Amino acid sequence: MADAPEWARALGRVPSGLFIVTAGTADDATGFLASWVQQVGLEPASLSVAIKQGRHVGRLIRDHGTFCVSILDSESKDLLGHFARGFAPGDPAFVGIDTATTDCGVPFLTGALAHLVCRFVDAVDWADHSIVCGEVVGGRPHREGDPIVHLRKHGQTY
Repeated sequence: MADAPEWARALGRVPSGLFIVTAGTADDATGFLASWVQQVGLEPASLSVAIKQGRHVGRLIRDHGTFCVSILDSESKDLLGHFARGFAPGDPAFVGIDTATTDCGVPFLTGALAHLVCRFVDAVDWADHSIVCGEVVGGRPHREGDPIVHLRKHGQTY
């Protein structure tokens, strides 16, 4: 969008990472590609995740009370395409993807740089997204490396 307003081009310069957020358990589990994930607290350690309103994964997070955030790096970039397409409720989201499960049953991606396990705390609907907040209750790095830094051409698209 070459004719994006100046404010939108400036907003696109706000850096983010690229993450796979997972929720649900067993056959009900799913995941999606997220770029709007941010640490929002120290004590307790907390994250926020922006989820487009109406996405099935938002209901799973609320219903199950937990979710995982897998942090991507250049070695795990191949996971982007798989999760960018999105999944309908009941679609097998993890076919061909190496995963493990947390103690609470939520899958995470073993090929990611790291993962965090979060307990759902609250959510606020804002604009066209829900801001989901969770307390970090577990996780670990899988290897050394740097996360992907994502910049957009403008702030009116992902």
